[in-house]
Amino acid sequence: MDNLHAFERVVDYLESIMDGSDEIDYKVIARLAGCPAPLFQRIFVYIAGISVSEYLRKRRLTLAGYAIRNSSERIIDIAMRYGFNSHAAFTRAFKEHHKVSPSSARKVGQQLQDYPRTSFTNIRIVGGKRVMAELKKIEYAEIGARKVVGMMKTTSFQKSGEECWGAAFKEGVLDKIQAMDQWICKDLDDYIGLGHMSKFVSNDHFQYVIGKLVELDAPVPDHMHAEHLPSGKVAKIWIESDNLNDIIESAYFICCEAVEKTGYKIDFDNFYWCDVYTYDRYCTPLEKGQRIILDYLLPVIKAES
Repeated sequence: MDNLHAFERVVDYLESIMDGSDEIDYKVIARLAGCPAPLFQRIFVYIAGISVSEYLRKRRLTLAGYAIRNSSERIIDIAMRYGFNSHAAFTRAFKEHHKVSPSSARKVGQQLQDYPRTSFTNIRIVGGKRVMAELKKIEYAEIGARKVVGMMKTTSFQKSGEECWGAAFKEGVLDKIQAMDQWICKDLDDYIGLGHMSKFVSNDHFQYVIGKLVELDAPVPDHMHAEHLPSGKVAKIWIESDNLNDIIESAYFICCEAVEKTGYKIDFDNFYWCDVYTYDRYCTPLEKGQRIILDYLLPVIKAES
């Protein structure tokens, strides 16, 4: 899958429901994007600077403004055509977007706020934001079945750092797992811990496990969660930047691009996403105020030729 063209297909879908009251169907978005809708939402926000739903709202208000200015159709009819069920709700939204009332939009020479269609193809800077992280390395490896053991929460992209990592350190989760050293998988560089993301249960919520990868027959400490990882090929990707937020915000875009350019595609049938915090590439550079590298681990399959 070419992700940038997949994004274009999603934008085509959003544009197709502008003239109407249809709500966004996230199952359609997942199918068009070829990935879980929450993951697509995250990279859409990073690239476009707004959420999918806010994009639809801004475009509908832009098109409603054109319709009011260029026709004599009743304002309430235009409002309903673009998904607003009341004159009051439409007027509030219209004023917020265009800075004038709907009726004022028909005055000769009145300026309206345009929000043009988003385009992703061949773009590295979108929505005023530049990709500030860079790919340092990608390699592939076959791994055996294993499990990740640790603290599990159902969380969102906005809360995963504070809710999960903060709680994990406070509760000593990683120290408890480190005491199981004989069970910890040894095919990753030494790391303080990892975050395992899977089971997207809603548009912005997923299961997040903070812990370590251990052998299948390893015991699970009390009050901890175990999640099975199947055997198969994985991409090991290093992404570097000056700070963690820049890496996290662009990781999906960079990982997808790197995987596709090397003849693979993400295996969404067995999807999971691990961010791995190594001592050498993350912890030590962070303490020294140097550029950091965050490792990523995700399942892949060979792309069809």
